[in-house]
Amino acid sequence: MSMTPKDNTAWSSRSLASAFAHKIFYYAIRIAGRGIAYFMLFFVVGFYTCIPKVRNRSREYRTKRFGKRSLLGELTDCFRLQMEFGKMLVDRAVMGILGEFIMSATEQDKQKLADLIAQGRGLILITAHAGCWQLGISVLDSFDVPKAVVMYKGDFDEDKQYFEHVESTDELPFTIIDPRSPMGGTLEMMDILKKGGILCVTGDRNFGSHKGIVDVNFMDGRIDIPISAYKIASAMQVPIVVAFSYRTGAGHGRIWISRLIDVPEKMGRNTEAYRPYAQQFADGMDDFVKAHPFQFYNFFNMWVDTE
Repeated sequence: MSMTPKDNTAWSSRSLASAFAHKIFYYAIRIAGRGIAYFMLFFVVGFYTCIPKVRNRSREYRTKRFGKRSLLGELTDCFRLQMEFGKMLVDRAVMGILGEFIMSATEQDKQKLADLIAQGRGLILITAHAGCWQLGISVLDSFDVPKAVVMYKGDFDEDKQYFEHVESTDELPFTIIDPRSPMGGTLEMMDILKKGGILCVTGDRNFGSHKGIVDVNFMDGRIDIPISAYKIASAMQVPIVVAFSYRTGAGHGRIWISRLIDVPEKMGRNTEAYRPYAQQFADGMDDFVKAHPFQFYNFFNMWVDTE
């Protein structure tokens, strides 16, 4: 069986709505708070759900997660998925504009992070485009170590990150690393880890190159996973924490540590050697979508073709 990678440009960070539409939501939040934004969202999501092209963006995921559905079932699933995504975006904006969002974690998970950070080696936290991943880093505020987030923002992405709603980002509690920078930001990532810091990355999307990826099992199919984080972990001997965050209600989220990955030292450049560790991350995603099926936000067909 041969595996044909899908065009990695199949996904895009381009926003569905215009910059003006986003500004209307931001203005409403400033004037009337979260509730009015949720109310507006109901009609906006209903409109987009009626557009076949929009439904097609998540069709592969929904089919794999829920099976074949009637038109009514498909519309319902699509509406719920997009509604949860919209609420996450609203919560993100509220966090930036009003400073209102509470991210929690179990005492056990907090202790796991504290123990790993106390080792002084640094750690890599890998998550996915799911739940309220942009806000999940706030649970790390209590740890007094350097932090960096690998973050891609496309030219046509109109959704503001929560920190973009303030006039100055000079006081951000973390550094932003652009994966499009020279060497994919590897030097900046390694520098944070050398200081015993926390490096946060998303591990479920590839940014266009077929190099440095492996295909792994996920939801009865195969997906491409980038391996750069596992290579860095091997080279620098730092632990990997696979963690996901999810919305628990209006303005509330919880971070969940799925598993810890220890990549052996000095594994070198052989891409295939890292497949088992990428698979562990994919297994964690699989656990997440089973528990929170309407909080997985890869709106493109991420599965590779089989022949």
